Amino acid sequence: MDWNNDGKVDLVAGDSRGHVWLFLNVGTKQEPKLAEGVLLKAGGEPIVGTAPRYEKGQDGNYHFVPNTNVLMGIYSKIHVGDWNGDGKKDLLVGQDGPGGQSMLLCLNVGTDSEPVLAKPTVLELPGPPLARPSPYLVDWDGDGLQDLLCGTEHAEVYFFRNIGSRQHPKLAGGVRLALAGGEFDRGYRCRIAVTDWNNDGKLDLLVGNFYSHKEPAGGNIWLFLGK
Repeated sequence: MDWNNDGKVDLVAGDSRGHVWLFLNVGTKQEPKLAEGVLLKAGGEPIVGTAPRYEKGQDGNYHFVPNTNVLMGIYSKIHVGDWNGDGKKDLLVGQDGPGGQSMLLCLNVGTDSEPVLAKPTVLELPGPPLARPSPYLVDWDGDGLQDLLCGTEHAEVYFFRNIGSRQHPKLAGGVRLALAGGEFDRGYRCRIAVTDWNNDGKLDLLVGNFYSHKEPAGGNIWLFLGK
């Protein structure tokens, strides 16, 4: 996406440590060349993840210790989009949070061409609970409001309909999309993108996943055409 509105496509990426990186295009639109990545900031601080902590219990096993004082976790899955309808780029981060927070929102308090991200806040999803959700903002049902799609760690993608307004989104409970084909249900760690793949005016869904049931282990990209 074009982070700084200079007409060139840049790259924003999360990583397994929970960091979020910006790679600006210092080449051209036709021949992109990415600069060295820099950590995006939110609330004036670099977006850096915090690994979960485990303590050994009396039973000899290690148990997860929640830390609600820290928001940024690990395995950041990100999407840049206009969450609140003000025409500016915001940042959604799906993650494995140290206190159980699975989705964070960083609103843009700058401008669209010079984004300044506010301190992350927890975006409460109405359910079902999702493991490391991969967010994507899109008007999925064509009602003019931005909805939320989420890939998961399983072979599942959920649709959270916006039942609020453009400026004040409110999400309904997640509905699992009916996705089937080949061995799709045997993959996991689904990451998603929405596009009109075949230019028929309908939204199509791309799902990248991890697949370890064959050697060598790898991943697939699945295309689900809109009907």
